[in-house]
Amino acid sequence: MSGAGLAHSQDLATRANQTAYGGQIGVPLKQGDFVYLPAGSTVTAWDYRIPEAPRLAGDTRRQPLAGVITSIASRGRYLYAGWRRQNGTSGLAIYSLLDPGRPRLVDGGTLRKNAAAEDISAISIDGDFLYAFDNERGLVVHSLADPLYPRAIRVVEGGPADVVGIAGGRIFTSGRTMIGDTLLQVFDNSRKNFPKKVTSQNLDGFENFRLQFAWPLAVGFGLSVNLYYLPPWGGPPLLWGSAAPGEALFNGFVAGDKAYGFGASGVSVWSLRLPVRRVGRADFANAFAAETTTVQGQFGWVATTTDQLALFDTGKTASPRLASVVDTLGGADVMDAAVIDRSLVLLQNVYGLSAANDDDLTPTGRFDADLPKAKQARAFEDMSVDGRRAYLAAWGYGLIVVDLSNPSSPRELGRLPAEFSSAIAGKGRHVYLGTATNGGSVTSVDVSNPARPVVRDAVPVDTRVERLKLAGRFLFAATAPDAAGGPPGGLRIFDVGNPSQISEIGRYSDDCAFASDLALSDDARTVHLRCSSGLHILDVSQPSRPLRVGFYAASQGDRAIALGSGSVFVATDGNVEEVDVRNPRQPTLLNRYQLPAEARRLRVMPGRRLFVFTGTGGLQIIKL
Repeated sequence: MSGAGLAHSQDLATRANQTAYGGQIGVPLKQGDFVYLPAGSTVTAWDYRIPEAPRLAGDTRRQPLAGVITSIASRGRYLYAGWRRQNGTSGLAIYSLLDPGRPRLVDGGTLRKNAAAEDISAISIDGDFLYAFDNERGLVVHSLADPLYPRAIRVVEGGPADVVGIAGGRIFTSGRTMIGDTLLQVFDNSRKNFPKKVTSQNLDGFENFRLQFAWPLAVGFGLSVNLYYLPPWGGPPLLWGSAAPGEALFNGFVAGDKAYGFGASGVSVWSLRLPVRRVGRADFANAFAAETTTVQGQFGWVATTTDQLALFDTGKTASPRLASVVDTLGGADVMDAAVIDRSLVLLQNVYGLSAANDDDLTPTGRFDADLPKAKQARAFEDMSVDGRRAYLAAWGYGLIVVDLSNPSSPRELGRLPAEFSSAIAGKGRHVYLGTATNGGSVTSVDVSNPARPVVRDAVPVDTRVERLKLAGRFLFAATAPDAAGGPPGGLRIFDVGNPSQISEIGRYSDDCAFASDLALSDDARTVHLRCSSGLHILDVSQPSRPLRVGFYAASQGDRAIALGSGSVFVATDGNVEEVDVRNPRQPTLLNRYQLPAEARRLRVMPGRRLFVFTGTGGLQIIKL
């Protein structure tokens, strides 16, 4: 076997027992009867032959890519996906659409040297050419003369892009810059193998948070609705009209002579016949979370960070008709998980909880917290499950108590304002909250009456509280410096035997100024602490005197940890390393698993599975 073939086989073996769900949402792609939705490291195919009743046809969960998909495009029976990892690698994957409802990976792109990609943010196809917008190199033109072997033939100067369209012999793009502007670019594509940039303009990023196209027009959605004319001969865009929506519009799409904007109050409809003015509206509870959109004819698809794919019919009335809404798999930003009976309960960052079948993650229910329709107000960062009750830490609000008696239908029991809560641990009558914003703190909350939680004590901490674990009367905290030059973090141990009088009794910070996560042994006598320097194994049988008994060096790229049976899983530099700690004085590496993105949390689950929560890369499930 050749060296390249051997490397490819080893790469496939590394991910053979790894499935993936959800993650960062890309722009949907409509082809024939199907809509393809990229999310994290996978692609999902939805059958829209009956627009009012779409169904999941297939996905690539068992063929996750090595990175996060940023964009997809299709040509004939092939689907192409640009992807990238946080370590600077990028690639161009190819799927077969011979069975259009079941995309099949034929090339993950990890060995594609001739694609010359470094940081692909978007791709598009016109005829026999594929255009990859690369944040490091510009616009890389590929020949698709052989569709299975895209060949880079030219690089054209260009800037960042996350929305790309092609029409009228032009390629037009928009993308956010490092300084928060929205960059509009137009390329003359009359010579498909040699596009030439004719327009490059930075637009105000607040007034034009997202830019969508209907050549030769562009519409900016933000604090205003802005209509631009793009001169075919090039040059700066011309502002033809503008209107004030009265709220921030986070995204939108253009269909015919109307623009559809998505904000906290729902969907607003704007006439693009001058003057620009509002002409209708439609209700859609999750319009504030519209992440990506695509249009084909009178139909517009919207994918949200609240895990929904919505279809709007714009063809009959001034206001669009919401034709269908489906719940997508996994979660755009899943943070944690628990198993109740045979149901999986997932903490979702932007709205609360989702429920799913434990075997295939088919959605079965959800809990949308009644909170302001702004992502920062709904940022659920941590969850603690005790029996059939879940305690949620919402950074923008505080504590929310949820009943899981019926896991597929979670319902709220009570809440308590406690702004900036980002860590939580609870059992029995009390829950403990930790903060890592504007100074650290630990707060005890009596939840014996969940409808009326009561604060019993709150103590300031001179470090940020990153993670909390509760064992009996002791609360263990992984902490980090609150500010540069401030007191070091590490492990802090609190006596909470009297929840009305929290007291710190122990501390450890040797070679551990920054601790991000911890795992407790079943007998609570050993703490496995994830420090920036690596894994610290601590004897805490005397909580007032934590003692290091073992150390495993690990890079500080990732910061999560979980305890298995005789081993510890440590997230490190885009991977998960399984470390044998049966002899804590000599930890040794057992296995290494590759991830598409940085792990933010690890959790060992029933059925010998490791759940890896990677944010943009989605939920990766590794069979142990």
